[in-house]
Amino acid sequence: MTWPLSVKTSVDHTYANRTLYRATRETGVESRSVLAEGTAPIDGQVSMAPQVDDRLRKLADASSEPILAVHVEPTDDMVSERARASFDSEELAIELNGGRALLEKKAQLAQMLAETEWGDKSKRYFLNREEEHVGGLKAATAIWDMVRQKKISMEEGSLMRTLLFMPGGLELHIGMFIPALMSQGSPEQQAKWLPMAQKLEIIGTYAQTELGHGTFVRGLETTATYDPETEHFIIHSPTLTSTKWWPGGLGKTSTHVILMARLFTKGKDYGMHAFITPIRDLATHKPLPGVTIGDIGPKFGYNGVDNGFLRFEYVKLPRDHMMMRYAKISPEGDYMPPPPANAKAAYATMVYVRATIVEDAGWILARATTIAVRYNAVRRQTAAKAGEKELQVLDYQNTNAELMPLVAAAYALIFVGKSGIGMYNQFEKERDQGNFELLPELHAILSGMKALSTWITCDGIEACRRGCGGHGYSLLSGLPTLYASYVQNATWEGDNNVLCLQSARYLLKNLLGSQTGRAPQGSASYLGNAKAEIKSKCEVSKAKQWREPDVQLAALRHRATRLCIEAAQSLMKACGGDLQFEGPGWNSCTVDMIRVAKAHSMLVLQQTFADAVHKLQRAGSMSSQTVTVLQRLVSLFGLTALLKDLGDLLEDDYASRQQASLIRQQQYALLRELRPDAVALVDGFGFEDYLLNSSLGRKDGDVYRSLLEVAQRSPFNDTEEGPAWKPVLEARLNPNARANAKL
Repeated sequence: MTWPLSVKTSVDHTYANRTLYRATRETGVESRSVLAEGTAPIDGQVSMAPQVDDRLRKLADASSEPILAVHVEPTDDMVSERARASFDSEELAIELNGGRALLEKKAQLAQMLAETEWGDKSKRYFLNREEEHVGGLKAATAIWDMVRQKKISMEEGSLMRTLLFMPGGLELHIGMFIPALMSQGSPEQQAKWLPMAQKLEIIGTYAQTELGHGTFVRGLETTATYDPETEHFIIHSPTLTSTKWWPGGLGKTSTHVILMARLFTKGKDYGMHAFITPIRDLATHKPLPGVTIGDIGPKFGYNGVDNGFLRFEYVKLPRDHMMMRYAKISPEGDYMPPPPANAKAAYATMVYVRATIVEDAGWILARATTIAVRYNAVRRQTAAKAGEKELQVLDYQNTNAELMPLVAAAYALIFVGKSGIGMYNQFEKERDQGNFELLPELHAILSGMKALSTWITCDGIEACRRGCGGHGYSLLSGLPTLYASYVQNATWEGDNNVLCLQSARYLLKNLLGSQTGRAPQGSASYLGNAKAEIKSKCEVSKAKQWREPDVQLAALRHRATRLCIEAAQSLMKACGGDLQFEGPGWNSCTVDMIRVAKAHSMLVLQQTFADAVHKLQRAGSMSSQTVTVLQRLVSLFGLTALLKDLGDLLEDDYASRQQASLIRQQQYALLRELRPDAVALVDGFGFEDYLLNSSLGRKDGDVYRSLLEVAQRSPFNDTEEGPAWKPVLEARLNPNARANAKL
C-alpha cells in the first residue's frame, strides 16, 4: 500500500504511540525513559516518544501479522467483483447513455471541469452557504459564456451542468424564464427580452408559488389591475399570503421575473396571466420602488440556490409587459382570450417538465445505487471464526435484498423516462398539426409517473444511505447531499398526492366510459375489460412462472382494476349515487384514489420496462448475456412490486397463500443469481467519479484512503489544535494556563 506522505506519517505516529503506551503499561518502564532529552511529562498525560527503536517496531509488527493475514484491500475486492460479471458493463453503458461517442464526451467534459477553478469539487463538501451560492453562479455563468462563445455546444453545456451538480441562481433563468419568453412572449416581446436574457444582461426567474398557495393555482392572490388611462397594470400583494415564496434565484440573483398574477380589467377577474416584471435596478441591483425581495433562509438542501420572497406595493407596469403571444389586452382594457388550442399548448409545457422529472428520477437513483453497491462490495464485516477473512457486506442477504431491487428500479425508471420523453415528442409532432388528442392520456400517465418515480427515488436514496452504515451519514459519501437536493421533487411541479388525484380522475372517467359504450384508450384500455378482470384468478402452479413478465403484469393489472372499481364504488356511495370529482364526497375518498393512481402507475412502469428490454432483445443490438441480466432485473422489479402490496392480491383471493409464498422464494433466487453482476450493473450506468463526488462510490474501490484524504482537506483541520483551543479549551486543559490563572 502506498500512502500519501501526510497520511502515512499520521498513521505511523499513531501506531507507534499506541504500541509504546501498551509497552509502558505492560513492562512498568517509565515513559520518561524514552522521552526526548530535556522534556518533562505533564501530570495526567501519558508521554509519547516521537520515534521508536527497532525493538519496539518489531514488537508492533508482530502484532500486525495476524491482522494483515486476513486483510483484503478494497481495490482488490473491486477487481474481483468485475471479474465475476456475466456480461459486458460497457455495452450496457453505451446503450443507456445514447452511444459510445456521448459516453466518451461525458468523460472528456468531466476532465475539463475538474481542471477549472470553478469546477473543482475537492472541497465541495466544506463550503458554507455563501461560498456555495457564489461558486454555483461562477460555474453557471462560466458554462453559459462558453456556450455563447461557441467553445462548446448547448448540449455540451447542459451535460456540463449535470456533471457539475452545483445548482445556483441561474437554474430557473435557464429552465423557466427563457423558455417562458419563447413560448408565451409575442414576437415583439421576444425581440426585446430574449437577447438581453441570452447575454445575461438581465437574469430572470418564474414567480408563481405564494406563501399561502402552491398547487391550487386559481387561489393565487397577487393582482395585476389594468388602468386604461395610463395603459399600465398596478401590481399589488394584497395579503400576507400573497407574498411570492420559493422561486429559485429570486432572493439575491434575479433582476426580472415572469410574474403569475390575477388579471383584473374593467372590474372582472380573468385569472392567472404572466407578466414580465422588473424587480431590481440594473445599475445597483437593489430592489425597485414598491418591491420587497429577500432570501427565504436555509433549507433542507439546495442551499446554493437563493430561493426568495417577493412583495409588491402598488407597482406600475406598462401594458406591453403582459405576455401576449396568446391572451391580449387592448389599450382600452378589452380582454382577448387565447384560442382554446393555444390554451392547451401552454398546458402541455407543464407536462413536458413532468416528463423530464420522470427521466431524471432514474438517473438520480442510479447514482445512489452506484455508491451503495460499490461500497458494500468492498466493505467487509464479521468473520465466521478467527483467522478467516471477513464477509463482504453485499454478500449478506438483507443487504443484497435492500440494494439490488433499487438497482432494478433505477433501470426501470430510466427506461420509462426515455419512453415518457418519446411520448411527449410524438405529442409535439401531432400538436404542430393541431391535434391534441394525446394530451389527456399523456397528462394522466406523467402525473402518476412523476409521483411514483420521485417517491421511489426519494425512498431509494435514503435506503442506500442507511445501507452504507455510519459512513453513509458522512457528506463525503455523496448520499446526504444527493438526498437533500433531490427530495424536493416530491413537491415541486405538482405535489405528488395531488398529481395522483388527477391521474385517478382520468382512470375513473375511463372506467365510467367503458360502462356507457366509450372504450378506454391508451394505458387505461384494460379497464374496458374490468368485469372479466375482477373475476380473474392467478394461474401460477410452478415457482418460476412468477418470473414471467406476463404473469407479473396480470397480477398488477388485476390489482389496478379492482382498486379502481372499489374506489368508484366508494365515491358513488359518498356522493349519493353519482360520481363527483370535487366536493365533500370526493374529499372523503382521496386515500383510495391515491392507491388507484399508484397501482396504475406501477402497472405502466413494469409494462414499459418489460417492453423496452424485449425491444432490445428483438433488435439484436446487445449480447444475449446483457439481455439476460436485464430480463432478470425486469423479473426482480416486478416481484418486488408484488411483494410490497401482496395483501391486495390476497385480500380478494386472486392469489392463494401458497402462490404468494412462491413470489418471495423467486425473489430470493433472483437475488442470488444477480449477486455476481451487482458491480457490473451499476458500472452499466456509466458514471464518472467526478459526477458522483463520493468517497464511497469510487470506481476503483479505494474508499478508505479517499475518506481520510478528503477529511484532511476540511478547514476544521487547518490547525492541529482546532478552533476552540484558544477561546474555550486552553484555560481548562493547559496546566500552565490553569497555574497562571491561580496567581
